[in-house]
Amino acid sequence: MKLQNSLLLASALLIAMPLAYADSNSCSYVNGGIGEGDQAMMLRIAKEFPLRIELSEGKRGSFLADIPVTVTDSHDKVVLNLANVGPILLVRLPKGNYTVKAISNGVAQSAKVTLDGKHTKRVVLHWDREPSPSEPVREKGE
Repeated sequence: MKLQNSLLLASALLIAMPLAYADSNSCSYVNGGIGEGDQAMMLRIAKEFPLRIELSEGKRGSFLADIPVTVTDSHDKVVLNLANVGPILLVRLPKGNYTVKAISNGVAQSAKVTLDGKHTKRVVLHWDREPSPSEPVREKGE
């Protein structure tokens, strides 16, 4: 029933907001979170997903988007590989140990996470660099 509710909610989100949603045999995900409305919706449905990944940079914690992200299992098998993620990625995976990897401007970040099937785990990948003056800054809530 939760899966059906999540799928219905994700379908409604696709119509209302520019989020990306996919479902496969091994995992499902919702990607988005640019803008206050998008972020609020992502946070409302986050409890339905065991893994929440956030991407940010700089002293102010500006959100990042269009970042390649790979999630591998404990056997180094790729379970999710996306080219344009962020700033928030919600992932439904089975219980287990995973590694989340992402690259921004040639700098790799990774984090290990254990999903217990009961709680949502939050992974924040943060790069210390500040955006250059020519880059648009995406603030949390924009």
